[in-house]
Amino acid sequence: MLAAENQPEIRFQPFRDYIVERTLLDMAESEKKAGAALPKWRQQVQYAVGHTLNDFYSLTPEVRLQTPIQFILEQRWPPRSGAFSSLLHYWEVKNKVMDSLIRAVSYNRDRYLMPVKLYEDWHVAVPELKMDLSVIFQLVWQMQGGRGEDGLIIQKFMTCRCEEVAEGFFHMVNVFCHKAYGRPPERVELFFLMEGEQRCYPGESYSLAYSLDYLRLLSVLDESPDSGTRSLSGHAGSRGTEEVRCRHLLM
Repeated sequence: MLAAENQPEIRFQPFRDYIVERTLLDMAESEKKAGAALPKWRQQVQYAVGHTLNDFYSLTPEVRLQTPIQFILEQRWPPRSGAFSSLLHYWEVKNKVMDSLIRAVSYNRDRYLMPVKLYEDWHVAVPELKMDLSVIFQLVWQMQGGRGEDGLIIQKFMTCRCEEVAEGFFHMVNVFCHKAYGRPPERVELFFLMEGEQRCYPGESYSLAYSLDYLRLLSVLDESPDSGTRSLSGHAGSRGTEEVRCRHLLM
């Protein structure tokens, strides 16, 4: 026992979904126009959406029924600035995002009560890849199956559709759920707000082995220094859970 207790703790290389996601978004923009990066207006809109969802789903179901999400979005929406190409563009984006959020809230209201995860950063060890996988969960619901089995419904909201980010997120979530809970999520639901699109991935769309291979390919995209995240035990890192969560609300 003493020999085991004296063994050094195994530390894996961190793999953070938000860094990989931002890299993929910048790469997608650069493919459209050489040297381009994620537009500032998309960063501002993602920030507003993140805080709007966090504010709204922090309310009890009873209060939510009496609180239009557009009222909260209005408080979080960026003021008119040079980030948008024109005043017309500013209002076009605002109207599309607001319409998509209203429909998403209506969809959730008919199915779920309180999220089990709301803008939380969790991590789990993946020994096969020698990595510490960190995933930000925007909205996660627990669903009761017809045979008494519960599963997780994981929702992600993106300002604009990006196929690389969508596929990468599913594989990260698939690996996370297998390692943390021993099974895949019930399903993953992606909301592309500017396109007004909702996409559903059944949890068993891909095997764990396939998702592990996918993450192995993505692992070169996260080369940043370590930072604090929340572990499965619920303890936060050195920067504090609240700071971590707020940082991730900013795309």
